[in-house]
Amino acid sequence: MLTKQDLINIFSVAREKELPFVVVGIEAEGTKEAIVVPSESFDAKEQFYVNVYSDELVHVMNSKVRIFNVIATGADGITYIFN
Repeated sequence: MLTKQDLINIFSVAREKELPFVVVGIEAEGTKEAIVVPSESFDAKEQFYVNVYSDELVHVMNSKVRIFNVIATGADGITYIFN
């Protein structure tokens, strides 16, 4: 199971490897979405997720919202979005 520490580790790897994006998969009441976080927003978004999600990555105000995946990627991983 993905944990808050895993989320923190992914943001750290993205910074270390100078990757331009972290993609966060959110599930809310049966609907899934991906949020693409650009490198200039890593600090703010990471802090938001740390403050608002439990160690098990469940939203502290709504147990039906959870983070189910986190990926650090380069632009080539999401090129199709820009074409």
